[in-house]
Amino acid sequence: MTDVSLIPAEFATQLAHIEATWSENPDAAAAACEAMIDRAREEREPLSQIFATELYGLIMNNKGQAVAARNLLYEAVQQAQALHNFPLEARVHEQIARSYYTAADYRTALNHWLRSVELAELANAEPTTWILAKIGIGHIYDALNDPATAVTFFETAAQRIDEVNDPYLDAKIKINLGVALFKCQHNLEAKQALYAALAICMRENYYDYTAESKYRLAEILIQEGELDTAQSLLERALDYSLKAEHRWSEANIYSAIAETHALQSNWEHAIFIIRQGQAVARRNDFSHVLMRQHFAAADYAEQLQQPTQALAEFKAGFKLQEQINTAAQPDQYHELEQKTGLRPNASHLLLDLANHPVIEKGKIDQFPDVICQAAAQILSLKRVILWQRQGHRLVPITTYSGNESIKETALEESQLAAFFNWLNEHKSLIAHDALHHPDAWDLAEHYLKPRGVLSILAFPILSGAEQFVLMFEHVGEQRNWLPDEIQHASQLADITSRAFANHERHHFQSEIHLLNARLTEANEALETRVAERTQTLEMAMEKLVQSEKLAALGSLVAGIAHELNTPLGAALTCSTTLSAESRELIQMLNSNTLKKSSLENFGSTLIDASQLIERNLNRAIELVCDFKQVAVDTTSSRRRKFNLLATVNDVVKMFNSQIRHSQHQIIIDIPSAIQLDSYPGPFEQVLANLINNSLLHGFELLSAGKIRISALLYEGNTIEFCYEDNGCGIKPALHKKVFEPFYTTKLGQGGSGLGMYITYNIITGVLGGELKLESEVDQYTRFNIKLPLLAP
Repeated sequence: MTDVSLIPAEFATQLAHIEATWSENPDAAAAACEAMIDRAREEREPLSQIFATELYGLIMNNKGQAVAARNLLYEAVQQAQALHNFPLEARVHEQIARSYYTAADYRTALNHWLRSVELAELANAEPTTWILAKIGIGHIYDALNDPATAVTFFETAAQRIDEVNDPYLDAKIKINLGVALFKCQHNLEAKQALYAALAICMRENYYDYTAESKYRLAEILIQEGELDTAQSLLERALDYSLKAEHRWSEANIYSAIAETHALQSNWEHAIFIIRQGQAVARRNDFSHVLMRQHFAAADYAEQLQQPTQALAEFKAGFKLQEQINTAAQPDQYHELEQKTGLRPNASHLLLDLANHPVIEKGKIDQFPDVICQAAAQILSLKRVILWQRQGHRLVPITTYSGNESIKETALEESQLAAFFNWLNEHKSLIAHDALHHPDAWDLAEHYLKPRGVLSILAFPILSGAEQFVLMFEHVGEQRNWLPDEIQHASQLADITSRAFANHERHHFQSEIHLLNARLTEANEALETRVAERTQTLEMAMEKLVQSEKLAALGSLVAGIAHELNTPLGAALTCSTTLSAESRELIQMLNSNTLKKSSLENFGSTLIDASQLIERNLNRAIELVCDFKQVAVDTTSSRRRKFNLLATVNDVVKMFNSQIRHSQHQIIIDIPSAIQLDSYPGPFEQVLANLINNSLLHGFELLSAGKIRISALLYEGNTIEFCYEDNGCGIKPALHKKVFEPFYTTKLGQGGSGLGMYITYNIITGVLGGELKLESEVDQYTRFNIKLPLLAP
């Protein structure tokens, strides 16, 4: 089952002993596993804890008590995630799925089995787990009265059985295949599969599966009328189930034996046997089995003309049926409330929050409260907190705790070393059991436990140089976060990140407007004081140059934002389509109307939509990467080696949004091999200024302008860089004026008059080059620039 060489020898010996003997005494083995888990926690041995939990889950499942192991299994999942161990995580997810399947929560079981398959394929080394997960998915189809599809999954699992040396797993597949084939009325094939399973079990002394194989064969024989043979098989099956203490098989075998006596009109013996089965089912809380046994006993009592006893059995059966239905009612009521609009579902609430005005406007004094309140409703929580990191502490910005008025204190790094280490890694934290999570145990000890919180989700959020943490806290017993809940929490974190980004954007735009207003005022004042330029004027000019750089960066921000709209819009459309398709699929699953064709159609839609989302998100990533490089270079003057063609392409991309909606063209003719050791930031600013001039001045009266950018190597260590447009041109008398500071034909209309002045100074100063202007009115404007490959 596990590679015990990976854990300390003492733990390995104990685990091997439990694994070898648990079938003989499951109760003692389960207790030994629990003790081993506690000790592994104390000694910080996560692998030992995971291995012991796996075995514990197997034992409890065999006892028919899989749900009782669920909390420990979720704790093992978070340990495997912390170790980045995909095979282990896949195995534990498979066991968790089984616990939900046992409780008839098929949707959650399916999510975990699908996750198990995904992880097993990712690990590329877990055929056993992959097979078990496929069997589990087959169980779901079987439970939803689609045994034909279940057969397909069981056969798919059987195709890989040769990859593992596991007779127990082979027997499991054959038993499940036999049961499904029997339900498809393929009795001959079903018996062949079950006899093959029985042969393996008898050879390997698998008492539990021996019992189940004989029981399932007897079911077929009972249907075929071979009651004596069936009864003999059931009696032997009962012996094996008692040896293995396999209580589920024992309870069902008693029911089947009783049925064989009833079919022979031996009603007294039938009711005697069914009572033995009732005792087993009652002791082990097999509600569904016990319900069926009460109805069978009522029928037998009626045949014996015992109306009082028959009525009592019917009442007991109906009472159990009512309890089972009542247990399922909360989910049914919840779904009904969502459909009728009495309770908005999580997707609608998330959509409303994403479009909330305070999010879009980035109102930092309002959106934290709005987000925390909405998060509490979406995830059914009492506590949601947004923290801000300030040095070595976390300070609460907003604390939502329902109607309670709570003011939280700061969290200090000196007390929470593990938690702050997690924070430094900028990854999400999913803690089903925070007390034993490697990244959250000290937070649980000092902060969560005193507040009655055992389970949390936490997501770090970066906003510029600041770091925040959105934390979702569950008050009460351990909460095992479901995949949908984790996804919703992640979406809430994304919305919070967007709110901070919107706040920064609005703040930045306000600063740009302010700088432009000040620049205009300074231009107007300086026009009247040209004759009095002094040292004060030179200092003012330097500040204005920096303002021009910021304004240029602001233009880049607007351009890249426009460019991102298209791929992100397409990705959002696909995501919305997937959400609608998923809700429809879940509705069919919950109403037992799911068909194979519907699932295949959804799979096809899922693949197509995922590919489209991936392509558009990759496009957005490329745009952001290009923008980041240009933005970093533009706002700095660091020297580095760079490729001329790539750098020119990056700058041109920033103007795509302006070019796309016009008939203007930019033609680039630059060899790909030209490398410069120079200052890319200043060079990019030169090119941006030239393109801006063409769009603003040169093409003012032209609907289809052309810009040509070319370069050639000259004399080995110099390049001739040429920028040319076919715009309105520049009068010969103004050729010298265009490089003077504050000269502009757009004074008061957004032009600063510093663009060409800065361009000239950068080329002749920082880049160590030469600049020559050639122009003919209404024909062209050409800038010939000589630059050294190695800047001074």
